[in-house]
Amino acid sequence: MRTLWSFLLLIALTGTTVGQEIGFTASVDRNAIAAGEQLRLTIQLTNTRERFSAPDMGGLVVVAGPFESSNFSYVNGRMTSSVSRTWTLTAPQPGKYTIGPAQVKVGGGIIATDPITIEVSKGAARPSDPYANQGQKSDANLFATITLSKNKVYVGEQVVATYTLYSRYNNLELSKYELPKMTGFWAEEIDLGENGWEDRPRTINGIPYNVAVLKKQVLFPQKSGKLRIEPLELTCTVNRSFFNRGSEVGVKSNTIDLQVIDLPQPAPIGFTGAVGELQLTGTIDRQQVKLNEAFQIDLRFAGKSNLKLLEAPAFDVPTDLERYDPKTVDKISVTGTGMSGTREFQYLLIPRNEGLFEVPALELSYFDPATGRYEVLRAGPFPLEVLPGEGGRTARPERPAQTDVQVLGEDIRFIHTGDLDLRPAGEHLFGSAWYWAGLGTPALAFVALLGWRRRTEAQRGDAVLMRRKQADRVAKRTLQDAAKAMEAGASGPFHDAVSKALRGYVGDALGLGLAELTLDRMRAELDRGPEGSAIAEEVTRILGVCDMARFAPSQERPDPALYQAALEVIGRMERTLRV
Repeated sequence: MRTLWSFLLLIALTGTTVGQEIGFTASVDRNAIAAGEQLRLTIQLTNTRERFSAPDMGGLVVVAGPFESSNFSYVNGRMTSSVSRTWTLTAPQPGKYTIGPAQVKVGGGIIATDPITIEVSKGAARPSDPYANQGQKSDANLFATITLSKNKVYVGEQVVATYTLYSRYNNLELSKYELPKMTGFWAEEIDLGENGWEDRPRTINGIPYNVAVLKKQVLFPQKSGKLRIEPLELTCTVNRSFFNRGSEVGVKSNTIDLQVIDLPQPAPIGFTGAVGELQLTGTIDRQQVKLNEAFQIDLRFAGKSNLKLLEAPAFDVPTDLERYDPKTVDKISVTGTGMSGTREFQYLLIPRNEGLFEVPALELSYFDPATGRYEVLRAGPFPLEVLPGEGGRTARPERPAQTDVQVLGEDIRFIHTGDLDLRPAGEHLFGSAWYWAGLGTPALAFVALLGWRRRTEAQRGDAVLMRRKQADRVAKRTLQDAAKAMEAGASGPFHDAVSKALRGYVGDALGLGLAELTLDRMRAELDRGPEGSAIAEEVTRILGVCDMARFAPSQERPDPALYQAALEVIGRMERTLRV
């Protein structure tokens, strides 16, 4: 038995089964699919262990693979071995695709498979993003889109713009980010919190993508016609690792046009430019006050509209009431659905005569895009009774509306009391010690400032020194991202953050580039300290663990011990470099 197994092992190691015919075939599970559907391509090499190259997929997109398997059998004295590779493919667009031949070199010759033709028909009609389809055609692995919540709006009506990145790379970093140029819009940013990748991939025409929403804006067009949003431009670094600098890939999104309709003319009296869904509530804090006692009228706008563009409405009040400019109180939120909330104007009024008064009703107009017409908002009227003040009736002259309390006269001045800081006669500042100290201080301050500036410019000119000074702070800030990922149980972002923090710190502290971060180089740079070699080995170990977790994940949750080890090795290196 031992002799038989030795014989079989010898044959396996030599790579070719003696006396057996070598086979090399390519096959698919089906030759016709609809756009977005998937097929499997299998290439099998029989009775030899030579390596073979992948074929040209002819425009088909690899969704998964290759997955390799091998088989070995020995039946009735006949031995057979085979190696198979399988790919999962799809086609985003209909048409005819040809998978080219795969080739393998055996002995002194080359064996090739037959080409395979795939017919792709139009897929079943389903809702899709035309801009994602367009981006997929330009680059099936990485593209960006700009989409709008509406394609046709009125002037002043809000629309949400979303900037999205689609990627099939396992490792991707944004290195350059240029926002699109817009003309004719008033924009409000939507706070997305910490930008990150969505938990689940999105499938576009049968191809799964990792998706990140980079930015969202609420746009308010300020003029009618066709308004264009220019492309979003990105530069991404893909496939970066400890041993590979990666490569840069440029991404340019689609342009997008918004059709803006002018508001119906003529606009009604009282229209202030509000567009959307609005309600108006008017309240008076009390209907009975004493003479010269202030009271307040509040006008509160609520709804989904361009609230931040609303101005305080002007309304007439009786001449016996003194009105001050209103205070504005906002409770406005900007979310993925648009701008909504309340804007309240608080008017302070003071009665200057007794009697019964009425603040007239207020009527304002706004445009409702849902109905396509102007709507009227009403508040009031507000009745008011003014009672005599303390000391009986005191009539006051009529005054115009005020923005603040005015000085009515200066014939009687306030009499100052207390310590008036009087000085003995004959004493002067000129010629005293304080006088000469005041003259010399600016010159001394100028000399000190000049020395500090020269020192600062010298330090800024030393790029290595600046990197070294900022290394610890930058690393700890990046490790905060690792701590957040560890709390969330996200293994991928955790190891990315730890690797980025440690790599960045070592490079900045030692003045090294990514390609120079080798074990020998770190040992040479840290040889000044008593534990330089141990620190270099610990840094290499942690980076190796991170790279293994990122590119060949074997654990589902972050390791707190790895995070603590990264903190400790940064502290040890910091102490070593200061010696």
